[in-house]
Amino acid sequence: MGLGLPIIPRTITVHLGAPTASARNVTVPFREYLSNVASSEIYPTWPENALRANIYAITTFALNRVYSEHYRVQGYPFDITNSTS
Repeated sequence: MGLGLPIIPRTITVHLGAPTASARNVTVPFREYLSNVASSEIYPTWPENALRANIYAITTFALNRVYSEHYRVQGYPFDITNSTS
């Protein structure tokens, strides 16, 4: 069985706080989520390879949270938080 392209979700549900905090959940397009995180965490003056590596790390971390259902198996109704903790 051959490996196909990864399936990227259309949307991701983000909890606007720490996992246990009382905060709103928002569902946004996955690409918009990546753009917002990248623009908050990296600087356009960084070398291209650093930009690519950081965007790759942001993407794989988000996909891990979605596909491992990290928060959902704990009973939370979201895929990821906006908390860095």
